[in-house]
Amino acid sequence: MDKEERTLLTHRATDELGKFSMWLRLYVPDALDGKMSEKMVLDLLDGITKECFAQGADMIGHVKSFLTAEGGATISVSLIDLDIPPTVQNRFDGTKMNRGELIVHVIVHGMWDPQVRETSLRITKDFMSDHKIDYEVINDFYEKEKRIKD
Repeated sequence: MDKEERTLLTHRATDELGKFSMWLRLYVPDALDGKMSEKMVLDLLDGITKECFAQGADMIGHVKSFLTAEGGATISVSLIDLDIPPTVQNRFDGTKMNRGELIVHVIVHGMWDPQVRETSLRITKDFMSDHKIDYEVINDFYEKEKRIKD
């Protein structure tokens, strides 16, 4: 085992958190109002989180999102436990969304970053297809190198 692999394993032994973020651009053919947009975000986060648990996660660190639509309307969602309702701030105020920007952060315990990334992207692809929402991944991020801080 080389030094890089040892550093990664040492970090994982102390951290054991899988972290992943993605920034999506959404194109919604049938405009969604605030209530429907909120449900979409909640259902996506719920799907990602449940699949992370099915893949080996044993605790949520934090799963959260921020959606921005036309005119600056926003929805933020914060999920810390599947048995506790998420915190939601819906500021759509009558706005209907045809295009939006969605940022999702997934932090779970018991999975490594690449697994969280793969799971999140797969569930997102299936979810968007099922809901007939076109999207593009503007950026996605997970740490490819882990270091123990001095």
